[in-house]
Amino acid sequence: MARHSRNLPIGSIVHVVNRGNDKRPLFQNAWKFEEFLRLVAWAKSLCPVRIIAYCIMSNHWHFVFWIEVEWDVSAFLHRLTTTHAARWRRETDTVGEGHVYGDRFKGVTVFSERYYFNCVRYVEQNPLKAGLVRNAGDWRWSSLGERLGNGRGLLSPDPGLPSNWSELVNLPLANCDEQEIHRSLKRY
Repeated sequence: MARHSRNLPIGSIVHVVNRGNDKRPLFQNAWKFEEFLRLVAWAKSLCPVRIIAYCIMSNHWHFVFWIEVEWDVSAFLHRLTTTHAARWRRETDTVGEGHVYGDRFKGVTVFSERYYFNCVRYVEQNPLKAGLVRNAGDWRWSSLGERLGNGRGLLSPDPGLPSNWSELVNLPLANCDEQEIHRSLKRY
């Protein structure tokens, strides 16, 4: 049976997440994180998308996209994940041993300005919440690091984040906001 297409309306903002199959690691070292971000740049050159935020963690990743062209995000993610999965299988000598990713990406439309700010904070706060860094901006594989000047060039122009954004990202999210984000992602 054919899969039904994702409803990612033009002009909307969408939070997208995917993780390794059985929550297994996708990236074992700094080189693998960097290689994945080079794949992101490559896929973006073939399928231009507007990336608002991202965070790459060891067993999952997040992106926040602004949808400008129908199917642009699906085409981008298809190129990114199929290429990454094929490389991962070759490098680990596990070709033919099942899925690298647990499923297709999960995408949730951001429905309000408040939800947008909390969603971007949630994405950029991931390494801080996981106890991997003391300051979210120290994580080299996230959009917050890029906003602070790491120069990757993956982000599209900022749609109105406050000038003190890095300070705000380091503040704890209110439990209700975090639970709202988790509930939205579990619907998929």
